[in-house]
Amino acid sequence: MKTRFVFKNDVHEVNAVIEGPEAWVNYIADQLGLGGECGWTTKISGTTEGPRADPDNFQKELPGPPPDPTKIPAVIREIGSFNPYDNDESFDPPKLDENELKMFINEMPEPEIPPESISTDPLTEEWLRLVLAIAVTEHGLSSLSPDVIHKLISDRTNQDEISVSLALKRLWNSGKVDRILTDSGYEYAPSPSWIQIYRE
Repeated sequence: MKTRFVFKNDVHEVNAVIEGPEAWVNYIADQLGLGGECGWTTKISGTTEGPRADPDNFQKELPGPPPDPTKIPAVIREIGSFNPYDNDESFDPPKLDENELKMFINEMPEPEIPPESISTDPLTEEWLRLVLAIAVTEHGLSSLSPDVIHKLISDRTNQDEISVSLALKRLWNSGKVDRILTDSGYEYAPSPSWIQIYRE
């Protein structure tokens, strides 16, 4: 069976290939000083032999012990079995006691209007800021709907629900609140910098 011996040295740009009977190939390789561990020998049929086998055909061994699949814990879940609505109460925001909060607001002094305010209705704007700040910082809510906000400040301002909605839209256009679309309509969340005055 024919044997092929290959030796490469990229540094010196040497590329030697000897092909023929195995004994003759080994003899020529030894005569050229390429015996021992130099180069690699392959059968023409493609099988490798001894230390001279083609290193390109070898798979590098990874460090460490071989992987043991039995030590990997199995986590089995049935596809499609998860129902996010099984415990949907945990996703609900905390309940707001509107009556209690309204009584609290009714007992509060009228908010001060900042001297730098350029609002067309600064008092209503300050009530909106105060109510949203209380809802976020004291009750853990992220947003309120216009009708809830109107109910909370109805006794302190002469604004109807439409006027409150328009005031909230003006605040949204000026970047002081964010408008959030929910399944029950739009809600408004205050910008953190806008209510910072009530956090200090």
